[in-house]
Amino acid sequence: MKKILLFAVLAFIGSYAAHAQAESDIVITEIMYNPPGNDTLEFIELYNKSNSGVNLTGWQFTRGITHSLSGIFISPKSYIVLTKDKTEFESTFGVPAIEWEDGGLSNSGESLVLVNAQGMIMDTLRYSDDAPWPTGPIDPDGDGASIALCDPEADNLDPANWVIGDDPTQTILVNNELIYAHPSDTCLGIDLIPPMPEHAEAISQTEIIVLFNEPVNMTSELSENYTGLGTLIADRDPTWTVITLVLDTPLQDGVLTTFCVDNIQDLPGNQMTELNTECFEVIWHSTGEVRDIVITEIMYNSPGKDSLDFIELYNNSGVDRNLWGCFFDRGIGFEFPEFILPAGEYVVIAEDSANFELTYGITPFKWSGNLDNNSEKIIFNYVDGDTIDLVDYNDNMGWDTLADGLGYSLILCDFSSDNADSLNWTIATTSTEIFIEDSVDLIVGNDTIQQAIQIEMFANPGENDPGCPVSIEYVEELTGVHIYPNPNNGVFFIDNQENTPLEYEIYDLYGREIRRGNLTSSQEEIHLKQIPKGIYLLRLTDKSSSKSTTRKVVVSNE
Repeated sequence: MKKILLFAVLAFIGSYAAHAQAESDIVITEIMYNPPGNDTLEFIELYNKSNSGVNLTGWQFTRGITHSLSGIFISPKSYIVLTKDKTEFESTFGVPAIEWEDGGLSNSGESLVLVNAQGMIMDTLRYSDDAPWPTGPIDPDGDGASIALCDPEADNLDPANWVIGDDPTQTILVNNELIYAHPSDTCLGIDLIPPMPEHAEAISQTEIIVLFNEPVNMTSELSENYTGLGTLIADRDPTWTVITLVLDTPLQDGVLTTFCVDNIQDLPGNQMTELNTECFEVIWHSTGEVRDIVITEIMYNSPGKDSLDFIELYNNSGVDRNLWGCFFDRGIGFEFPEFILPAGEYVVIAEDSANFELTYGITPFKWSGNLDNNSEKIIFNYVDGDTIDLVDYNDNMGWDTLADGLGYSLILCDFSSDNADSLNWTIATTSTEIFIEDSVDLIVGNDTIQQAIQIEMFANPGENDPGCPVSIEYVEELTGVHIYPNPNNGVFFIDNQENTPLEYEIYDLYGREIRRGNLTSSQEEIHLKQIPKGIYLLRLTDKSSSKSTTRKVVVSNE
C-alpha cells in the first residue's frame, strides 16, 4: 500500500511540474544575443500571452543570464524587456527595459531558463548561431538582427518557429550596421529585410560581378540601380544571387572605381532604401592582380636615430606591375601613388627619405610612423585589402640579433621562399662603407657613461645582396633529419632517420666555415663549445643522392 501511495505522490508531483511549465503564460519571444559593437544592446523579451496580469516577483533566470525579478507586474498581452545595459538600450530603441544583474548572452548559443518563485520552470529554450536556428539573410550573430518567435503559442524550443527579427516601426543604425529588432512590439513574421550586396569585383576590364546575400528579383537587372559606372547591362545568374554588370565604358587600367547599388528588391515592395545603399571600390589590372611583390630587405633599427630604416620590395612576377593603391597598414603607413615596378626590379620605402637619399644615393618613397626596434608585423596589402605579403620579424632567437641596432639589415636569401619564416632570412654582408655615429652605455665603477662609437652599415637597398653564405636553393630537399636541442649550449645532436652517409658543413653568418665532417651513424653528437654564442648555418648533404638541406643552429652558451 505504501509503494502505491508513494507512486501516486510522485506521479502527482511530476504531473504538476510538467503542467506548471506547459501552462506558463510567460514566453521568451525575442532575443538579441550578439548585436553589433560591444554587446550593450543584448536583450531578452518576455510576453504574457494570457488575458490576465502576472506578478513576476520571485521569478528569475537561472541559465544564460542572472536576474531575479522583484515588484514586476506584466499586463495581459504585453511585453517586458531585460537588457544588459538599460541606458544604452533605452537610448537606442526608445522603450523601457530592466537591466539584468549579471552575465551576458553567448554569441554561439546557450540555454535560457526562467523559473518562478517556487523554482518551477516557466520557460526554457536553447538557441544557437547555427542552422536550423535563423542565420540570415541578416545574421543575428553580429550583423544586426535579433531572433523572434512570431507566434507565442508555438513551441519556442523548436528553431523552425523562430525568424530573423524585423523592424516594423523604424530603422536604427548602430556601428554602421542596420538593426532589425522589435523589442516590446509585435513580430510580423514577414520578410522586411531588403537584400544586401555583399561583394563586388572586376573580373575583366568590362565586367563586374556583384554578389547578394539572398536571391533578388528583376529589379537587379535595371541598370539605373547601379550608379557610377555609366551605361551597362545587368544580368542575373540562375541562383539569382550573382549579377554580372557588362560595361559600355571599360575600367581604366589600375585605377580604383567606385560605384553604388540601391533600390534592389527580393520581394515586391521590400527593397533597398537610402540607408541600405552599398558602395564598392573595384580595380582592374591589365597585367593581373599584384600578388607577387615580395618584401626582400628590412632595416628596422638603424644606428643612431633610426632615420635610415627602410623596407625593400621586389617584383618577382616576370611582368611589370602597377602598384597604385597598394598599401602598408601595419608596421608603417604608406599607400602607393601611380607607380610601375618593372619585372625583376626593386622599390624602397624609408622613414626619412631625404636622409636615405643623401646616404645611399637612392630616392625612396617616404612612409609615416616607424618600425619597432623589438618586433613588428609588416603587412603589405593589395588595393582591395587582401594581403600581398607579411613579415613578422623580431630581435630574438630565430632572427639575427646583429640587425638590432648594430648596422645590419635583414635580407631574404631566396625570393621564392616563405619570407614569413626566419630561417629564410640572414643579415646583409655588403658593406656600404658608411659609418654612423651612435653611443653605448659603459659601466665605470658605480657610474654609467655614454661612449660614442662609429658603426659600419651593412645593407644593399635597391639591389640583390650576395650575402647569403649558403645557398638554400636545391633541386631536392633532404628529409628525415632532426637537429636537437636547438637552441643549445654548443652541444647538439643530428638525428638521421634515413641512416644514409651525410656530409655536414657549419658556417657563421659571414660565410666563414667553422667545421665540416662526415656522419656515418643514425645519430651524431656535435660539439661547438668553443665558438661564440650566436646563429650558425648547418648544411647537410646526402653523399649518395646529393639531396641537401640547410638549418639554423642557435648557440646560446647557457
